[in-house]
Amino acid sequence: MDKATLRPLVLEILRKTPQTHLHAIETEIRKRTDDYARHDVLTLQEILWDLLVQGVLAPGKNSLNLNLPFVHVTEFGGSCLESGAILAHDPDGYVAGLEANCGGTTDPHLIETTREALLAFLAGRYPSSVVMLGRSAEILLARLADALIRHAKRTGHGVQRLQAVTSDPRRLGATVLRTLASRRLPSPLADEVEANLRGVRTLIDGCRLADGQARLPSADRETVLAYLLLFPSQCRFVYDLIAHLEGESRE
Repeated sequence: MDKATLRPLVLEILRKTPQTHLHAIETEIRKRTDDYARHDVLTLQEILWDLLVQGVLAPGKNSLNLNLPFVHVTEFGGSCLESGAILAHDPDGYVAGLEANCGGTTDPHLIETTREALLAFLAGRYPSSVVMLGRSAEILLARLADALIRHAKRTGHGVQRLQAVTSDPRRLGATVLRTLASRRLPSPLADEVEANLRGVRTLIDGCRLADGQARLPSADRETVLAYLLLFPSQCRFVYDLIAHLEGESRE
């Protein structure tokens, strides 16, 4: 079994049994699937090491079993498992969810920069994660601006203001919001424009100085985790908005 298939099983087992050990997890996996083979223990061990490094697990089960292979879910890990934030600790599941959330229309460059943002987060490189996620947000905003320009040309609206700031992500965000305010959007989209695009702009502004130059932001684990968990829904909204501007429908 590969990591993408095995990891969700491991997370579900840890959710139900937060104090355990390697062989107990193996036993539970075998109860849930016939695909687990003897050599898959190496893949399982890699997954557990990943979760240990990321702070989801820590060594030991109780005062009598303080060392590996005994493990327990940490306070941080428990909150992630309970809230669903553990998705960010499943790179394959996160990216697959991002692609599905956007109906398979997501820009491949956006997918790859978001993947790198997630991997940086899992490695504890939180400022680097924000930078890469900020780049994803810039790609997302640029796709929306392109759609607005195409829509404006078809409907006889001016495009000069948008075209003048396409190379400046910070100014582009404000201009896109003003442009959308002048468009007649259906209620579900109109009601969510401000909240979703404010989140996208926050990511971009965090990685840019006032003059538009790149900067390395300060960031902690909880903040970056929140950014990563919100980003798929922001992508979904923007691609729904683009579909509306293009006169298409998306399920």
